[in-house]
Amino acid sequence: MKTKMSGYVVLLQYRYMNLCVKAEAAALLSITVIDEEGEEKDLEAVASAALGNEYQFEIYPNDKKMTYAISRGIKEAHPEFKIDIRTEDGGNASEEDDDQEKVIVCTMPEVNKDRHDTLMDGVGTLYDQCKAKLDANHAIYKARLTTKLVGSSEEDTKEAEDKLEEVYSKHDEIAQQYKENKEKEIEEAYQRYLDEQTAKQNEEDEKAAARGVNAGRKFRIDQEEE
Repeated sequence: MKTKMSGYVVLLQYRYMNLCVKAEAAALLSITVIDEEGEEKDLEAVASAALGNEYQFEIYPNDKKMTYAISRGIKEAHPEFKIDIRTEDGGNASEEDDDQEKVIVCTMPEVNKDRHDTLMDGVGTLYDQCKAKLDANHAIYKARLTTKLVGSSEEDTKEAEDKLEEVYSKHDEIAQQYKENKEKEIEEAYQRYLDEQTAKQNEEDEKAAARGVNAGRKFRIDQEEE
């Protein structure tokens, strides 16, 4: 039984990949670049991409003259990305520097409290949209099936209805799993952010404590000298 349900859950998955937490290759599909002739091209036509790490893309322009056009295209599609343009040896590059090959490094934004809440709201909204379409599609096919099965045996009717319910339940479960997976990814990234903030605070506290000890020692030394 062919329905539109599989298309709805695939679209949900794609949209979740564009709620960027980790570096998802699918997020690059929406990027287009205007070349020197004013022609719009897909990113893959003007550059190659690689994962720098779990949270970074490295974009390698096919033509170094296109570097800044590519970075603008990325920014338009994903304004949340932190974009750095570097030379191949890892140094910072400038727009006037045309001598060296350049790498565009795209870093996913940290998931602080505000971004956590925004992402979770987005996950819920996209899931609700998908679920509504699944339910509507299910209702349409159920009505069509009822009409088509008029005069059929009870056994044939039950078999067809069971098959429709199986298809619906399968796609409903897949959509729910995508939602849960994305929520877990967001929660893990938020915990990572909290851990990093705690580590930074502990380091600052240790430095402050060390400065306090040193200040006390200096004070005692000054007293002894007097």
